[in-house]
Amino acid sequence: AAAAARPGRDRLQRYSTGAPPAALAPGRRGGFGGARKLSIPFERHNNLMLVEVRLNDRVNAPFIVDTGASLIALPAGLAKRLGIHVGPDTRRERFTTANGVIWEPIVRLGSVQAGGARVEGLEASISSSMEVGLLGGNFFNNFVYQVDAASGRIELTVNDAVRGGLSEDEWRLRFRKLRHAVERIDRYLANNQLVRDERVREIRQRRAGFEERLGELEREANAAGVPQAWRR
Repeated sequence: AAAAARPGRDRLQRYSTGAPPAALAPGRRGGFGGARKLSIPFERHNNLMLVEVRLNDRVNAPFIVDTGASLIALPAGLAKRLGIHVGPDTRRERFTTANGVIWEPIVRLGSVQAGGARVEGLEASISSSMEVGLLGGNFFNNFVYQVDAASGRIELTVNDAVRGGLSEDEWRLRFRKLRHAVERIDRYLANNQLVRDERVREIRQRRAGFEERLGELEREANAAGVPQAWRR
């Protein structure tokens, strides 16, 4: 039972987020679908809310509701159950936790379903120190929500202003940062014709890395149904 689960050891505020058919929040394979009024049952565990989450349509696990966390966070053991492999090339991001600054692998989940709410194509971090995952802001940002403590349910309405857990401004900023990085490199190479060949190769490798990340972001945006206007 979810109430029996033990919370993770570093769960506080991580910054950078047989059930009936679930409604699909803005994500890949076609928009909303199903009802727009949704709910997620939760159980109290001390001051925490625990919910049952189904990941990639195959594994169920208890998660702590933490809307202040930027991403979903997976315990390493749960990632292993999902068949997720983390290698030296896996992207990592910096997080500030109650225990200090850490760098964690970032992976993409096929689907995340809690109660009647489902979102596809969300990123998640993997933590080696957690025992229970966090259901973070990149899931809940797809909805307008409120907690009904009396009934033990989180009530949600699909948020049309969000795709893949990010607003239009957040998508624009992600694209802008990568494009500006490429433009800065191009300007540097154009204005420094006498740079050694070895240095030029190194800089071009960095440029290729930014271009690769931009391509990944385009694929992520396609999966989340992000309009082209949000990518400029």
